[in-house]
Amino acid sequence: MISYTLKNYDKLLGALAEHLELVGITLLISVVLAGVVYMVLGHFPLLQKAMLLLLLVAYCIPSIALFAFLVPVLGLGKGTAVVGMTIYNLFLLLRSIQAAENAVPANIYEAARGIGLNGIQSMRLVYLPVMLPYLISGIRIVTVSTTGIATMAGLIHAGGLGNILFEGMRTYHMPKLIWGILMVSGLAMLLNFLFIRLENWAVRYAQGKSSVYRKKTKTDDKILSL
Repeated sequence: MISYTLKNYDKLLGALAEHLELVGITLLISVVLAGVVYMVLGHFPLLQKAMLLLLLVAYCIPSIALFAFLVPVLGLGKGTAVVGMTIYNLFLLLRSIQAAENAVPANIYEAARGIGLNGIQSMRLVYLPVMLPYLISGIRIVTVSTTGIATMAGLIHAGGLGNILFEGMRTYHMPKLIWGILMVSGLAMLLNFLFIRLENWAVRYAQGKSSVYRKKTKTDDKILSL
């Protein structure tokens, strides 16, 4: 194990970098696309429900089966992996946005309109602090899920830690197998921990306990008083 690590640490770090790149690109596309889709479908409730149902069906498909379905159309490589993982992420992200929107009490909407806030001010000062913990929680779940599914993407030559893990399985090479498992699980736990810290901060921010929130509130009060 030590001998393999000393001889191949550059390959392990390279696979880790590829894995992070794959997860990062997928998350960026997923978050932006989910926001756009939700804003567009927000005006069509029936279409929104139909889209969520369709994405739920896709989410229930095993990742290997979904990748196998996409390969004849998109080919092998990172592009196919990103498309497949984005499909999985959309369902979770749309539901988290929906939950965040439902978390805002109706009287808050009325209060924001009553004090004369415009749409941007209402979102920044009133709605977003309430919605933020739910949104970050959704992104956290998606991040951990994507980190695991990206491992399966190694089967379609997308790179990442899946290459190390599955090569170890094919050749019965225990150091590769162990490092693959440790690095994937360790990365998922690290990302989960970081997002939990961010989520806890968002809760404090929503409750007005964050120093950033207090500074912004004082500044916004001055602006509104002008």
